[in-house]
Amino acid sequence: MPGLIVAVVLAGLLTVMWFAWRSRVRRDSALVVPEVPEDYVPIRSVDVLYVATTESGRPLERLAIQGLGFRARAVLAIAPSGLVLTIPGERPSFIAASTLTSVDATNVAIDRVVESDGLVRIGWSISGAPCDSYVRVVDADQRSVIADLERLLVPRPPAPTESESLS
Repeated sequence: MPGLIVAVVLAGLLTVMWFAWRSRVRRDSALVVPEVPEDYVPIRSVDVLYVATTESGRPLERLAIQGLGFRARAVLAIAPSGLVLTIPGERPSFIAASTLTSVDATNVAIDRVVESDGLVRIGWSISGAPCDSYVRVVDADQRSVIADLERLLVPRPPAPTESESLS
Protein backbone atom coordinates (compact mmCIF):
# COMPACT_ATOMS: atom_id res chain seq x y z
CA MET A 1 0.00 0.00 0.00
CA PRO A 2 2.72 2.60 0.83
CA GLY A 3 4.35 1.83 -2.54
CA LEU A 4 1.10 2.66 -4.33
CA ILE A 5 0.80 5.99 -2.49
CA VAL A 6 4.39 6.90 -3.41
CA ALA A 7 3.74 5.95 -7.05
CA VAL A 8 0.58 8.11 -7.19
CA VAL A 9 2.37 11.09 -5.61
CA LEU A 10 5.30 10.75 -8.03
CA ALA A 11 2.95 10.45 -11.01
CA GLY A 12 1.14 13.58 -9.83
CA LEU A 13 4.41 15.52 -9.46
CA LEU A 14 5.60 14.46 -12.90
CA THR A 15 2.27 15.51 -14.42
CA VAL A 16 2.46 18.94 -12.77
CA MET A 17 6.07 19.37 -13.96
CA TRP A 18 5.10 18.40 -17.52
CA PHE A 19 2.20 20.91 -17.59
CA ALA A 20 4.44 23.64 -16.15
CA TRP A 21 7.08 23.04 -18.85
CA ARG A 22 4.44 23.04 -21.61
CA SER A 23 3.12 26.34 -20.25
CA ARG A 24 6.64 27.80 -20.30
CA VAL A 25 7.16 26.60 -23.89
CA ARG A 26 3.91 28.30 -24.96
CA ARG A 27 4.89 31.49 -23.10
CA ASP A 28 8.27 31.64 -24.87
CA SER A 29 7.11 30.46 -28.31
CA ALA A 30 7.49 33.96 -29.81
CA LEU A 31 11.20 33.96 -28.94
CA VAL A 32 12.92 32.58 -32.04
CA VAL A 33 16.68 32.43 -32.58
CA PRO A 34 17.65 33.37 -36.17
CA GLU A 35 19.12 30.88 -38.64
CA VAL A 36 22.89 30.88 -39.11
CA PRO A 37 23.74 33.10 -42.12
CA GLU A 38 25.10 31.22 -45.13
CA ASP A 39 28.24 33.38 -45.18
CA TYR A 40 29.04 32.72 -41.50
CA VAL A 41 32.73 31.79 -41.07
CA PRO A 42 33.92 31.33 -37.48
CA ILE A 43 37.34 32.60 -36.44
CA ARG A 44 37.29 30.49 -33.29
CA SER A 45 35.37 27.50 -31.94
CA VAL A 46 35.48 26.16 -28.38
CA ASP A 47 33.83 23.27 -26.59
CA VAL A 48 31.45 24.43 -23.88
CA LEU A 49 28.80 23.12 -21.56
CA TYR A 50 25.65 25.07 -22.37
CA VAL A 51 23.84 25.73 -19.09
CA ALA A 52 20.75 27.83 -19.83
CA THR A 53 19.22 30.96 -21.29
CA THR A 54 17.32 33.10 -18.80
CA GLU A 55 15.53 36.41 -18.59
CA SER A 56 18.14 39.16 -18.31
CA GLY A 57 19.16 39.75 -14.71
CA ARG A 58 17.10 36.76 -13.51
CA PRO A 59 19.50 33.79 -13.55
CA LEU A 60 16.91 31.45 -12.05
CA GLU A 61 14.16 32.11 -14.64
CA ARG A 62 14.82 29.76 -17.59
CA LEU A 63 13.49 30.61 -21.04
CA ALA A 64 12.18 27.71 -23.13
CA ILE A 65 13.61 28.83 -26.47
CA GLN A 66 13.67 26.18 -29.19
CA GLY A 67 17.23 24.90 -29.46
CA LEU A 68 18.27 26.49 -26.14
CA GLY A 69 15.90 24.83 -23.69
CA PHE A 70 18.11 22.16 -22.15
CA ARG A 71 21.60 21.90 -20.71
CA ALA A 72 24.06 20.02 -22.96
CA ARG A 73 27.56 19.82 -24.35
CA ALA A 74 27.93 22.29 -27.20
CA VAL A 75 30.31 24.11 -29.51
CA LEU A 76 30.52 27.90 -29.33
CA ALA A 77 31.72 29.44 -32.61
CA ILE A 78 32.75 33.08 -32.74
CA ALA A 79 32.86 35.30 -35.85
CA PRO A 80 32.76 39.07 -36.41
CA SER A 81 29.06 38.83 -37.31
CA GLY A 82 28.12 37.03 -34.09
CA LEU A 83 28.28 33.68 -32.38
CA VAL A 84 26.75 30.29 -33.01
CA LEU A 85 25.89 27.80 -30.30
CA THR A 86 25.65 24.28 -31.72
CA ILE A 87 24.03 21.71 -29.45
CA PRO A 88 23.85 18.12 -30.76
CA GLY A 89 20.34 17.25 -31.89
CA GLU A 90 19.27 20.92 -32.09
CA ARG A 91 19.30 23.51 -34.85
CA PRO A 92 22.37 25.79 -34.46
CA SER A 93 21.48 29.04 -32.70
CA PHE A 94 22.85 32.30 -34.16
CA ILE A 95 23.28 35.32 -31.91
CA ALA A 96 24.08 38.37 -34.02
CA ALA A 97 26.78 40.72 -32.73
CA SER A 98 24.27 43.58 -33.01
CA THR A 99 22.06 41.91 -30.37
CA LEU A 100 24.86 41.40 -27.83
CA THR A 101 24.65 43.66 -24.79
CA SER A 102 27.30 42.31 -22.40
CA VAL A 103 29.76 39.51 -21.70
CA ASP A 104 31.16 38.65 -18.30
CA ALA A 105 31.96 35.86 -15.87
CA THR A 106 29.65 34.68 -13.11
CA ASN A 107 29.18 31.63 -10.91
CA VAL A 108 25.45 30.82 -10.84
CA ALA A 109 22.63 30.11 -13.31
CA ILE A 110 19.47 28.04 -12.77
CA ASP A 111 20.64 24.83 -11.08
CA ARG A 112 24.35 25.29 -11.70
CA VAL A 113 26.66 26.83 -9.11
CA VAL A 114 30.38 26.73 -9.88
CA GLU A 115 33.57 28.32 -8.58
CA SER A 116 33.88 32.10 -8.74
CA ASP A 117 33.67 33.29 -12.37
CA GLY A 118 33.34 29.71 -13.67
CA LEU A 119 30.54 30.52 -16.13
CA VAL A 120 30.46 32.92 -19.06
CA ARG A 121 27.30 35.05 -19.16
CA ILE A 122 26.39 36.34 -22.62
CA GLY A 123 23.84 39.15 -22.52
CA TRP A 124 21.79 39.58 -25.70
CA SER A 125 18.27 40.21 -26.92
CA ILE A 126 15.95 37.86 -28.77
CA SER A 127 12.90 39.29 -30.51
CA GLY A 128 13.49 42.45 -28.47
CA ALA A 129 13.48 40.60 -25.13
CA PRO A 130 16.70 40.93 -23.10
CA CYS A 131 18.16 37.61 -21.98
CA ASP A 132 21.34 35.98 -20.70
CA SER A 133 22.87 32.72 -21.92
CA TYR A 134 25.32 30.84 -19.73
CA VAL A 135 28.11 28.52 -20.87
CA ARG A 136 31.02 26.85 -19.14
CA VAL A 137 34.20 26.70 -21.22
CA VAL A 138 35.57 23.14 -21.23
CA ASP A 139 39.22 23.12 -22.31
CA ALA A 140 40.09 26.58 -23.64
CA ASP A 141 41.19 29.59 -21.61
CA GLN A 142 37.95 31.20 -20.43
CA ARG A 143 39.46 34.70 -20.24
CA SER A 144 40.45 34.59 -23.91
CA VAL A 145 36.95 33.40 -24.87
CA ILE A 146 35.44 36.32 -22.94
CA ALA A 147 37.89 38.70 -24.65
CA ASP A 148 36.90 37.35 -28.10
CA LEU A 149 33.21 37.75 -27.25
CA GLU A 150 33.75 41.29 -25.91
CA ARG A 151 35.23 42.27 -29.29
CA LEU A 152 31.81 41.53 -30.81
CA LEU A 153 30.03 44.09 -28.64
CA VAL A 154 28.81 46.90 -30.87
CA PRO A 155 29.68 50.30 -29.41
CA ARG A 156 26.49 52.08 -28.43
CA PRO A 157 26.28 55.89 -28.54
CA PRO A 158 26.37 57.41 -25.06
CA ALA A 159 23.02 58.28 -23.51
CA PRO A 160 22.22 61.98 -23.80
CA THR A 161 22.98 64.04 -20.74
CA GLU A 162 20.17 65.82 -18.93
CA SER A 163 21.06 69.16 -20.53
CA GLU A 164 21.16 67.59 -24.02
CA SER A 165 17.77 65.94 -23.57
CA LEU A 166 16.17 69.21 -22.40
CA SER A 167 17.33 71.21 -25.42
